[in-house]
Amino acid sequence: MARIGILNCSNCTQETNCAAVVCLGDMRKRKGFFERYKDEKSLDLIGIINCSGCPTLAAPEKILKRVKSIISYKIDALHFSYCITALCPFAKKYEKIIQESYPELKIVLGTHVTKDKSKFRDDMKELLCPTVNNVQDMNNMIMGNLVKP
Repeated sequence: MARIGILNCSNCTQETNCAAVVCLGDMRKRKGFFERYKDEKSLDLIGIINCSGCPTLAAPEKILKRVKSIISYKIDALHFSYCITALCPFAKKYEKIIQESYPELKIVLGTHVTKDKSKFRDDMKELLCPTVNNVQDMNNMIMGNLVKP
């Protein structure tokens, strides 16, 4: 039995409400980066953690605290989600610091596979910083121009 963890992008999970559905779907089907477990009798997802968000000077050190929380449950591999591998400016730094701290841990750079990484990046940029819709925030409420349905 393989015991795995997944490291997700904090922006994707918190800002776009990603529930890791595609990552978990490919895990269940053993597709994408989970094909490597096709001969395992069972595949056990021990947990999903988020990065510490960006930008932050202490991101590499903060990620170790999060990884430690899942390492305690004896995972064999930590998968960096697709969003981490496609978007994260800290991905290589995370990989290096995690591998240095936990040399026995297998780090897998991916979960599911998408067809067009460039389109994914453009779509994520639109979700995180919309240009099509008029995004409202607390200032709209304070200034009295909050538009409601």
